[in-house]
Amino acid sequence: MTLVLGLIDDLARILTSFHLPAYPYPTVLTTAVLLLITSEGTSFYAGSVLFKTIASLAFLLAGVHTATGPPRTLDLLSWESISLPEHRSAVFLLLGLLFSVFGDVLLIPSPEIYHQKIPSKTEGETLRFKAGVLFFALAHVVYAAAFIADTSSGGIKGIRWFTFFTTLKVGALLIYVLGLLAKNPAPGAMVAVPADMRGLVTVYVVIIWTMVATATATDAGYQKIAGGWIFMVSDLFVAADVYSGKKPAPRPNARGRYGWESRSIGWIAYFGAQLLLAGCI
Repeated sequence: MTLVLGLIDDLARILTSFHLPAYPYPTVLTTAVLLLITSEGTSFYAGSVLFKTIASLAFLLAGVHTATGPPRTLDLLSWESISLPEHRSAVFLLLGLLFSVFGDVLLIPSPEIYHQKIPSKTEGETLRFKAGVLFFALAHVVYAAAFIADTSSGGIKGIRWFTFFTTLKVGALLIYVLGLLAKNPAPGAMVAVPADMRGLVTVYVVIIWTMVATATATDAGYQKIAGGWIFMVSDLFVAADVYSGKKPAPRPNARGRYGWESRSIGWIAYFGAQLLLAGCI
Protein backbone atom coordinates (compact mmCIF):
# COMPACT_ATOMS: atom_id res chain seq x y z
CA MET A 1 0.00 0.00 0.00
CA THR A 2 2.87 2.37 0.84
CA LEU A 3 4.40 1.72 -2.57
CA VAL A 4 1.09 2.43 -4.33
CA LEU A 5 0.58 5.65 -2.41
CA GLY A 6 4.12 6.69 -3.24
CA LEU A 7 3.54 6.07 -6.94
CA ILE A 8 0.30 8.02 -6.85
CA ASP A 9 2.07 10.90 -5.10
CA ASP A 10 4.86 10.87 -7.70
CA LEU A 11 2.35 10.84 -10.56
CA ALA A 12 0.42 13.73 -9.03
CA ARG A 13 3.66 15.68 -8.63
CA ILE A 14 4.55 15.10 -12.27
CA LEU A 15 1.11 16.10 -13.53
CA THR A 16 1.04 19.27 -11.46
CA SER A 17 4.44 20.24 -12.90
CA PHE A 18 2.99 20.45 -16.42
CA HIS A 19 2.39 23.91 -17.85
CA LEU A 20 -0.47 24.07 -20.34
CA PRO A 21 -1.03 27.05 -22.65
CA ALA A 22 -3.28 29.81 -21.35
CA TYR A 23 -7.06 29.91 -21.70
CA PRO A 24 -8.96 29.62 -24.04
CA TYR A 25 -6.75 27.34 -26.17
CA PRO A 26 -6.96 24.12 -24.08
CA THR A 27 -10.74 24.60 -23.80
CA VAL A 28 -11.16 25.18 -27.53
CA LEU A 29 -9.00 22.18 -28.36
CA THR A 30 -10.81 19.88 -25.93
CA THR A 31 -14.23 20.96 -27.21
CA ALA A 32 -13.14 20.51 -30.84
CA VAL A 33 -11.78 17.02 -30.15
CA LEU A 34 -15.01 15.98 -28.44
CA LEU A 35 -17.02 17.27 -31.40
CA LEU A 36 -14.61 15.53 -33.78
CA ILE A 37 -15.22 12.22 -31.99
CA THR A 38 -18.97 12.84 -32.09
CA SER A 39 -18.78 13.54 -35.83
CA GLU A 40 -16.85 10.31 -36.41
CA GLY A 41 -19.34 8.40 -34.30
CA THR A 42 -22.18 9.65 -36.51
CA SER A 43 -20.31 9.60 -39.86
CA PHE A 44 -20.65 13.39 -40.21
CA TYR A 45 -17.87 14.15 -42.70
CA ALA A 46 -18.14 17.96 -42.64
CA GLY A 47 -17.96 17.91 -38.85
CA SER A 48 -14.89 15.66 -38.88
CA VAL A 49 -13.10 18.02 -41.27
CA LEU A 50 -14.12 21.19 -39.44
CA PHE A 51 -13.44 20.10 -35.87
CA LYS A 52 -10.15 18.36 -36.66
CA THR A 53 -8.97 21.57 -38.33
CA ILE A 54 -10.11 23.69 -35.38
CA ALA A 55 -8.35 21.40 -32.89
CA SER A 56 -5.14 21.61 -34.93
CA LEU A 57 -5.28 25.40 -35.19
CA ALA A 58 -5.95 25.55 -31.44
CA PHE A 59 -2.62 23.95 -30.50
CA LEU A 60 -0.78 26.06 -33.08
CA LEU A 61 -2.29 29.31 -31.81
CA ALA A 62 -1.66 28.15 -28.25
CA GLY A 63 2.01 27.82 -29.14
CA VAL A 64 2.11 31.23 -30.81
CA HIS A 65 0.44 32.84 -27.80
CA THR A 66 2.86 31.17 -25.41
CA ALA A 67 5.88 32.13 -27.51
CA THR A 68 4.99 35.78 -28.02
CA GLY A 69 3.34 36.61 -24.71
CA PRO A 70 5.05 37.45 -21.43
CA PRO A 71 7.51 36.49 -20.07
CA ARG A 72 8.91 35.75 -23.56
CA THR A 73 9.79 38.55 -25.93
CA LEU A 74 9.79 36.59 -29.21
CA ASP A 75 8.74 38.72 -32.17
CA LEU A 76 7.79 36.43 -35.04
CA LEU A 77 8.02 39.32 -37.50
CA SER A 78 11.61 40.12 -36.57
CA TRP A 79 14.47 37.97 -37.90
CA GLU A 80 16.73 39.42 -35.23
CA SER A 81 14.38 38.20 -32.52
CA ILE A 82 13.82 34.80 -34.15
CA SER A 83 17.55 34.16 -34.55
CA LEU A 84 18.44 34.83 -30.91
CA PRO A 85 19.87 31.67 -29.25
CA GLU A 86 17.38 31.87 -26.39
CA HIS A 87 14.49 31.81 -28.88
CA ARG A 88 15.66 28.91 -31.06
CA SER A 89 13.89 26.22 -29.05
CA ALA A 90 10.58 28.14 -29.16
CA VAL A 91 10.92 28.76 -32.91
CA PHE A 92 11.59 25.07 -33.60
CA LEU A 93 8.61 24.06 -31.45
CA LEU A 94 6.39 26.49 -33.38
CA LEU A 95 7.62 25.03 -36.67
CA GLY A 96 6.76 21.56 -35.36
CA LEU A 97 3.25 22.67 -34.49
CA LEU A 98 2.86 24.33 -37.91
CA PHE A 99 4.08 21.26 -39.81
CA SER A 100 1.68 19.15 -37.72
CA VAL A 101 -1.25 21.32 -38.81
CA PHE A 102 -0.30 20.73 -42.45
CA GLY A 103 -0.03 17.01 -41.69
CA ASP A 104 -3.43 16.95 -40.01
CA VAL A 105 -5.13 18.61 -42.97
CA LEU A 106 -3.46 16.29 -45.48
CA LEU A 107 -4.44 13.21 -43.51
CA ILE A 108 -8.13 14.09 -43.71
CA PRO A 109 -9.53 11.38 -46.01
CA SER A 110 -11.63 12.04 -49.08
CA PRO A 111 -15.43 11.69 -48.69
CA GLU A 112 -15.29 8.41 -50.64
CA ILE A 113 -12.73 6.84 -48.29
CA TYR A 114 -14.42 8.35 -45.23
CA HIS A 115 -17.78 6.73 -45.98
CA GLN A 116 -16.46 3.28 -46.91
CA LYS A 117 -18.38 0.58 -45.05
CA ILE A 118 -15.34 -1.67 -45.21
CA PRO A 119 -12.02 0.21 -45.35
CA SER A 120 -9.72 -0.46 -48.29
CA LYS A 121 -5.93 -0.19 -48.38
CA THR A 122 -6.06 2.88 -50.60
CA GLU A 123 -5.88 5.62 -47.94
CA GLY A 124 -2.31 4.93 -46.85
CA GLU A 125 -1.13 4.74 -50.46
CA THR A 126 -2.48 8.09 -51.66
CA LEU A 127 -0.16 10.99 -52.47
CA ARG A 128 -2.09 13.12 -49.98
CA PHE A 129 -1.42 10.67 -47.15
CA LYS A 130 2.27 10.39 -48.05
CA ALA A 131 2.56 14.20 -48.04
CA GLY A 132 0.94 14.25 -44.61
CA VAL A 133 3.47 11.71 -43.33
CA LEU A 134 6.26 13.89 -44.73
CA PHE A 135 5.03 16.94 -42.80
CA PHE A 136 4.80 14.93 -39.58
CA ALA A 137 8.33 13.66 -40.16
CA LEU A 138 9.47 17.28 -40.52
CA ALA A 139 7.60 18.10 -37.31
CA HIS A 140 9.50 15.40 -35.42
CA VAL A 141 12.82 16.62 -36.82
CA VAL A 142 12.25 20.19 -35.62
CA TYR A 143 10.86 18.97 -32.29
CA ALA A 144 14.12 17.09 -31.72
CA ALA A 145 16.02 20.22 -32.74
CA ALA A 146 13.95 22.23 -30.25
CA PHE A 147 14.82 19.88 -27.39
CA ILE A 148 18.52 20.11 -28.22
CA ALA A 149 18.37 23.91 -28.64
CA ASP A 150 16.75 24.42 -25.24
CA THR A 151 19.44 26.29 -23.32
CA SER A 152 17.79 25.42 -20.00
CA SER A 153 18.66 21.76 -20.69
CA GLY A 154 22.27 22.54 -21.56
CA GLY A 155 21.88 22.26 -25.33
CA ILE A 156 23.66 19.42 -27.10
CA LYS A 157 26.12 19.17 -24.22
CA GLY A 158 23.21 18.41 -21.92
CA ILE A 159 22.13 15.27 -23.78
CA ARG A 160 22.20 12.21 -21.54
CA TRP A 161 23.59 9.80 -24.12
CA PHE A 162 23.00 6.64 -22.11
CA THR A 163 19.32 7.57 -21.81
CA PHE A 164 19.21 8.48 -25.51
CA PHE A 165 20.54 5.14 -26.75
CA THR A 166 18.56 3.18 -24.16
CA THR A 167 15.37 4.80 -25.45
CA LEU A 168 16.31 3.88 -29.03
CA LYS A 169 16.85 0.27 -27.92
CA VAL A 170 13.45 0.25 -26.22
CA GLY A 171 11.96 1.59 -29.45
CA ALA A 172 13.65 -1.10 -31.54
CA LEU A 173 12.37 -3.77 -29.16
CA LEU A 174 8.84 -2.38 -29.27
CA ILE A 175 8.90 -2.23 -33.07
CA TYR A 176 10.05 -5.86 -33.19
CA VAL A 177 7.49 -7.12 -30.65
CA LEU A 178 4.60 -5.34 -32.38
CA GLY A 179 5.86 -6.39 -35.82
CA LEU A 180 5.47 -2.87 -37.16
CA LEU A 181 7.99 -3.32 -39.95
CA ALA A 182 7.69 -7.07 -40.47
CA LYS A 183 8.21 -8.22 -44.06
CA ASN A 184 5.82 -11.11 -43.57
CA PRO A 185 3.30 -10.04 -40.92
CA ALA A 186 1.21 -12.75 -39.33
CA PRO A 187 -2.44 -13.03 -40.35
CA GLY A 188 -4.50 -10.61 -38.28
CA ALA A 189 -1.44 -8.57 -37.27
CA MET A 190 -2.09 -5.18 -35.70
CA VAL A 191 -0.06 -3.53 -38.48
CA ALA A 192 0.77 -4.87 -41.93
CA VAL A 193 2.63 -2.22 -43.92
CA PRO A 194 2.52 -2.82 -47.71
CA ALA A 195 5.88 -3.61 -49.27
CA ASP A 196 5.90 -0.44 -51.37
CA MET A 197 5.31 1.70 -48.28
CA ARG A 198 7.76 -0.04 -45.95
CA GLY A 199 10.68 2.23 -46.86
CA LEU A 200 8.76 5.42 -46.14
CA VAL A 201 7.31 4.03 -42.93
CA THR A 202 10.76 2.83 -41.78
CA VAL A 203 12.25 6.29 -42.25
CA TYR A 204 9.32 7.82 -40.36
CA VAL A 205 9.66 5.35 -37.49
CA VAL A 206 13.40 6.11 -37.16
CA ILE A 207 12.67 9.86 -37.10
CA ILE A 208 9.91 9.70 -34.48
CA TRP A 209 11.94 7.43 -32.20
CA THR A 210 14.89 9.79 -32.50
CA MET A 211 12.55 12.60 -31.41
CA VAL A 212 11.28 10.54 -28.47
CA ALA A 213 14.83 9.61 -27.45
CA THR A 214 15.94 13.24 -27.68
CA ALA A 215 13.03 14.39 -25.51
CA THR A 216 13.76 11.67 -22.96
CA ALA A 217 17.49 12.45 -22.87
CA THR A 218 17.25 16.24 -22.61
CA ASP A 219 14.19 17.11 -20.53
CA ALA A 220 15.05 18.31 -17.04
CA GLY A 221 11.42 17.68 -16.07
CA TYR A 222 8.73 15.46 -17.55
CA GLN A 223 6.57 17.52 -19.93
CA LYS A 224 8.65 17.07 -23.10
CA ILE A 225 9.11 13.41 -22.29
CA ALA A 226 5.36 12.97 -21.87
CA GLY A 227 4.62 14.91 -25.04
CA GLY A 228 7.08 12.88 -27.11
CA TRP A 229 6.00 9.47 -25.84
CA ILE A 230 2.28 10.21 -26.06
CA PHE A 231 2.78 11.48 -29.62
CA MET A 232 4.47 8.18 -30.46
CA VAL A 233 1.56 6.22 -28.95
CA SER A 234 -0.91 8.21 -31.05
CA ASP A 235 1.07 7.25 -34.16
CA LEU A 236 0.61 3.58 -33.28
CA PHE A 237 -3.14 4.14 -33.53
CA VAL A 238 -2.71 5.79 -36.93
CA ALA A 239 -0.61 2.87 -38.16
CA ALA A 240 -3.12 0.33 -36.86
CA ASP A 241 -5.95 2.29 -38.48
CA VAL A 242 -4.38 2.76 -41.92
CA TYR A 243 -2.29 -0.42 -42.20
CA SER A 244 -4.32 -2.88 -40.13
CA GLY A 245 -3.54 -6.52 -40.83
CA LYS A 246 -6.91 -7.59 -39.53
CA LYS A 247 -9.61 -8.42 -42.03
CA PRO A 248 -12.37 -5.83 -41.60
CA ALA A 249 -15.76 -7.25 -40.79
CA PRO A 250 -18.93 -5.90 -42.43
CA ARG A 251 -21.01 -3.60 -40.21
CA PRO A 252 -24.30 -3.17 -42.07
CA ASN A 253 -26.13 -1.51 -39.17
CA ALA A 254 -23.24 0.51 -37.81
CA ARG A 255 -23.83 4.25 -37.63
CA GLY A 256 -20.36 5.62 -37.05
CA ARG A 257 -17.36 5.60 -39.35
CA TYR A 258 -15.46 2.34 -39.40
CA GLY A 259 -12.88 2.22 -36.60
CA TRP A 260 -13.93 5.50 -35.02
CA GLU A 261 -13.65 4.10 -31.48
CA SER A 262 -9.92 3.28 -31.60
CA ARG A 263 -9.26 6.33 -33.78
CA SER A 264 -10.76 8.50 -31.05
CA ILE A 265 -8.30 7.18 -28.48
CA GLY A 266 -5.48 8.04 -30.87
CA TRP A 267 -6.79 11.57 -31.31
CA ILE A 268 -7.06 12.15 -27.57
CA ALA A 269 -3.43 11.06 -27.23
CA TYR A 270 -2.28 13.08 -30.25
CA PHE A 271 -3.95 16.39 -29.42
CA GLY A 272 -3.00 15.99 -25.78
CA ALA A 273 0.64 15.52 -26.81
CA GLN A 274 0.58 18.60 -29.02
CA LEU A 275 -0.91 20.67 -26.21
CA LEU A 276 1.85 19.50 -23.86
CA LEU A 277 4.52 20.41 -26.43
CA ALA A 278 2.92 23.81 -27.04
CA GLY A 279 3.12 24.39 -23.28
CA CYS A 280 6.88 23.70 -23.37
CA ILE A 281 7.54 26.90 -25.31
